[in-house]
Amino acid sequence: MTVIKALMVITMVSGGEYTAKLPSMEQCMKEIVPVESQIDVKSAACIPRTEDRLPTEVFSQIMDTFLMFNDRDRCGDYYPPREELLEDEDVRDILRLNKG
Repeated sequence: MTVIKALMVITMVSGGEYTAKLPSMEQCMKEIVPVESQIDVKSAACIPRTEDRLPTEVFSQIMDTFLMFNDRDRCGDYYPPREELLEDEDVRDILRLNKG
């Protein structure tokens, strides 16, 4: 059985908002009644939550995977076309200008 972790969102009468991480949805549901019975609390709700991973950690993991594939699958060295093989004089001129 998979346990769904929960996040309790508590809205205060003053408009403030608090959150509490709970280990299961069942425990969160049990805690709603005592929390809402407090004078300063307007409402409380339980929402499912996932593991605490920051977006930067997810991005870093994706980049690591990308770099791993990039290192593993080289396309080979790039060799630009030789000028003498090009038929178009304009293209040859552009290549000469780019070489400096």
